[in-house]
Amino acid sequence: MQATEIQRSQITDNRHPLVRMGSGVAVYVWQFPLRLIHWGLVISIGALAFTGYYIHDPFIVGQAHRPFLMGWFRFVHESFAMVFIALFLLRIYLFFYGNRWETWRNYVPLHWAQFAEMWQMVRFYTFVRPKPVPKIGHNSLAALSYAGLYGMIFIEVLTGLVMYNTLRHSALLGFFVGWVPSVISIANIRLIHFGLMFVFISFGILHVHLAMLVAREEKNGLMDSIFTGYKVISADQVEAELAKTADEGKAKRL
Repeated sequence: MQATEIQRSQITDNRHPLVRMGSGVAVYVWQFPLRLIHWGLVISIGALAFTGYYIHDPFIVGQAHRPFLMGWFRFVHESFAMVFIALFLLRIYLFFYGNRWETWRNYVPLHWAQFAEMWQMVRFYTFVRPKPVPKIGHNSLAALSYAGLYGMIFIEVLTGLVMYNTLRHSALLGFFVGWVPSVISIANIRLIHFGLMFVFISFGILHVHLAMLVAREEKNGLMDSIFTGYKVISADQVEAELAKTADEGKAKRL
């Protein structure tokens, strides 16, 4: 019994124990900080895209009556950019100190089984395979796409700070990003920063579509879990995850 409790503690915590719900088990998969990051990024990207597009191409007429309108758009854009950066840094922290489904090992393919799983998910997304690969956390293909997303967020943050530094001329900020314009021109940095906005919007649309597609087949509360943190998993799948956790623990001790 004690060994089982130790195993269980590695896929949940004392505040969120495994709870049986009929033939399934409610598992606390996504912690509050991750859910905060998710929705914070959604809101931030929306605000940054709207204000960023206006800064690129002022589309509101009648600015003669509001001469500081561009200044307000820049202020809102830069304010949400700071929130965006803070959320990104918090996500990096969770890559190392989050639960078993939030750490970097789930986002980088390290084993052949993960590549095989990706292929099976490609078959599902292209309507060749009838059911998705059962997973408590992200499937390997989705996880790799999120890793790519965070890589693009890093580039967006870097290019944004470079452009901000061209106005502020901060010694501290210049120490970290002042070298970038010597490698890439400011014009290209602006183009990259602006172009990634459309990538994020496209990713968001595709993300919602694929999440709904998987949720329809799995019927485990996938869409609800980003609000509550819980997914309802079959007892057999939870036991398989517990066994996998136990095997990983033995491997580490050896």
